[in-house]
Order: sequence, then C-alpha cells, then structure tokens
Amino acid sequence: MSRQNVEPGHLCQRIAGLTQQRTQKPRETQKSRETQKPRGFTLVELLVVVSIIALLISILLPSLKQAREQAKSIKCLAHSRGMGQATMVFAGSHDGFFQVSANEGDGKVGYDPAEVTSGKYEFAAERELLAWPAALARASGATVQANWRWGVRADTFADARNKKSLISDEYEMFVCPADRVKIATPFYPNGNSIKGVGDPSDPITASGGTKYWGRLSYGINEDVVGIEAKTKSGQPWPAVWKNGVWGESNLPNWANAGNRLQGNLDRIYDPGTCLIIVDAGANSIQEAESGQFNNSLRTGYANLITSAQAFGFDLAASTSRWVQRVPIKRHPRGAVNVTFADNHAATIKPIRFATQPVDGISVKYPIEYGQRVRVSPYKPYVVK
Repeated sequence: MSRQNVEPGHLCQRIAGLTQQRTQKPRETQKSRETQKPRGFTLVELLVVVSIIALLISILLPSLKQAREQAKSIKCLAHSRGMGQATMVFAGSHDGFFQVSANEGDGKVGYDPAEVTSGKYEFAAERELLAWPAALARASGATVQANWRWGVRADTFADARNKKSLISDEYEMFVCPADRVKIATPFYPNGNSIKGVGDPSDPITASGGTKYWGRLSYGINEDVVGIEAKTKSGQPWPAVWKNGVWGESNLPNWANAGNRLQGNLDRIYDPGTCLIIVDAGANSIQEAESGQFNNSLRTGYANLITSAQAFGFDLAASTSRWVQRVPIKRHPRGAVNVTFADNHAATIKPIRFATQPVDGISVKYPIEYGQRVRVSPYKPYVVK
C-alpha cells in the first residue's frame, strides 16, 4: 500500500491504537507492583523474634562472662610472671638478694641502717627503704626515686582511697584486672621508718599516714623477704635450727625458732615449689573499708604472705590461719595466680573449703589446693 492510498481515517485509527497499547502497559505494571507490595510483621511474629533473641542472649551471656573472666585471669597471670622476671633482674644485680620487707631496726628485728650502703637492697634518696613494689618498678626500668612516686601515705584503706587521684597509675604490672579494690599496702616501711618528706610540691602526699598505699593486687612471701629473727611476742617464726640445718617448723612452743631469709633467694629450698608472689588483698571495696580488712585473723597485713603461726608450711595452711589474705572471689572458683621462686607462674584452684565465724562474720576460705604450694622456703623434715 502506498502512502498516497492510505485514508486519513484509517491512519488516525492506527495511531490511536498504538497510543492505547503504550498507555495500558504501564498501568498493568503499576497494578502488578501494588499487588506484590510486602506486608509488615504482625505483633505475634515480632514477639516470637524477640523471644528467640532473648533466649539466645540468655544462653550466650554466661559463656561470654566466663570468657571475659578467663581473659582477666590470664592477664593477671602475665602480670604476676612479669613481677617474677623483675625479681630475678633485681636479684641478679644485688648479689642474689631481693628487696627486703621490713622496718629499720638492728638487723635482727628490721634491717640494719648499715645496709643502706651494702648494695643488697634499694633505698630512696632520703635513706628510706623502698617498698618492694617500688623496688620492682625500679628493676623494671622505671625511674622511682621515692616511695611516694608509686603510692601515697595513709593510715587506713579509707584514707588511701580518698587520695586515689594522687596514686600513680603508671605501673600496670602491679594490678590484676579482676581486682575490684586495686589499692593495697605492702605494709613496710611504716611508722618511724618512713623517712622521706613526700612530694615537696604536694602537701597532701608530703605528710600524714603511717604506711604507703598504691595500686597493688599481689602479695610477697614474708618468709623470704622478712628479717625478724627468733621469736616475736612469744610466737615462733617459720624455721628452726635442728641437727645442723634450718628446717620447717611451726610447732607450738618451739623455743629455738629461726631466721627468715632476709631476701636471700639463693637460700630457698626447691624454688620451683616455693611461692614468691601471689594474688593478695581484699575481695571487695566493702570488705576493705570494713573492719575485716584490718583484723589480723582476716587480712591483717594483707599483702604479706607468711607461714608464721600457721602450723603448716604451704599456702593452704597460711590461708587457714590468715583468712582472706588471699582473695577467693577475684577469679572463678577461687583460683589464685602464683609466681614461684624459680620464676615460673601457675594458676592454682582450691579443692576444699572451710567456714568459720570471725567476730560474728561467717568467713569462707580454702583449706586445700589442687597442688601444694610452699610458703616456707626451708627443706621439710619430720620433727620427732
């Protein structure tokens, strides 16, 4: 058909038909999309989803908490091991001696002032004995010229806590991440043995307080670093001289009790089983602020571990005598981290507990651990 033979009417009909097809297709597509539009969740479906999520959270939370606590324990063990390494560094440059923990005295009860120039121990510029954490910090390469560079002076935990902003947070190694308290005292030096004037630029730290307090979560073995000899207040110390050798004995009424090691690490018998550093301190802020922290039957000198008067040589016997010196709520299942005198570290767990009332308060403490950890540094023998 030629263009000339197309009638105008037919041409108009064809154009109108094409236009109608083009306009109908989008309408059909739009209608299809409207019919396929997704509907929202119903209230029942939402409640089901929320219930499932809550169930999963309740299942996973204990596992996550356990993993978090385990991570804290591992980091605590690493800190303890780091202190053990610093102890070895210190001893290597001090003729095999570690920093003594004592007040100034006559060499039998307390260190002899002549020791200031002996090179065995570390002293501050004011001839004040450095507390063992400050001495370890110095051995680790930190510039610690005085005890107040590490902590503050205070009489009690509450006093020290009020000065918390003045306590140095530089020495992370001394703090267990699971410790809820994080402030403790190494106890020595104290009283008249505090010779320094404190921070001369800060009146708060320059005076006041009979002990130093700082960020500290660990205790030192006083049987190794103590000085007291023979008897004190009629009580025997951890060793006796018998048959030509020093040996373990905490038997009552044993008159010829012997010396502590005065920091001499070379004299430790079987250093792989004798602790040098262990978790120590109060379990909680409330416990530290209450009378429990200062009661000698509970924590007493909280960050000193000793077998003196414990009628036993190992950590379990010491804990039974000095209940709550070693925290049982810091790590899961009462576990504690220990660094031994040969510089290896381990996590030990109690396997038996006992409970006794102390001043009307029921106190739970371990009486047996999964492995024997010696506190007394002497060779065991049977006293007949």
